[in-house]
Amino acid sequence: MDRIMGVITLKAPVYRQIAEDPAATKTAAIIVVLISIVRGFMQGLVQLDPNSGLFSTDFVRGVISAIIVGVLGIVAWVVGSWILAFVANMLGGKTNTQEMMRVTGYVAIFGIVSLLILLIVLLPVLGCLVGLMSLIVAILSIIGYVIGVREAAEFSTGKAIIAAIIAGIVNMLIVGILGGSLLAIFNPMLGG
Repeated sequence: MDRIMGVITLKAPVYRQIAEDPAATKTAAIIVVLISIVRGFMQGLVQLDPNSGLFSTDFVRGVISAIIVGVLGIVAWVVGSWILAFVANMLGGKTNTQEMMRVTGYVAIFGIVSLLILLIVLLPVLGCLVGLMSLIVAILSIIGYVIGVREAAEFSTGKAIIAAIIAGIVNMLIVGILGGSLLAIFNPMLGG
């Protein structure tokens, strides 16, 4: 819990500690899996009806979405960490895939904000507040990601930003293709 709080509060020494501790890989994996499943479930559970403008819920759609997003989350985490380590090393960093998996896995804790979508279902008037909170958390997540890359690779913040952007684009393409394929397969089950 102390490490999670250190990540959330953007404490650089905690990120370095996580990167260097092989035992942290298991916790990072648990965070990635849980956050991916929760995010997927919430995305599938709650849908905005374009005709009525009201939110609706569908438990089955939530479960199917949780499975799809859970699988994509794991793939994105592993592939993204490998790409990130490769790019960071090309820029002169000193890291490996496992270190990147640990720091990016812990940074995934910011994804817990996906639970806020329940507030919109319960009280639609909170939509703007939830949107603002989601934006703030997204910004903090990006900052945490860059700190994690910098601390794991042991180089400058500028190089960490460059590595994160390059790896992010490549990872988005790979996961986008895989996600598009899965969506094409499961879209009929999701009501699309």
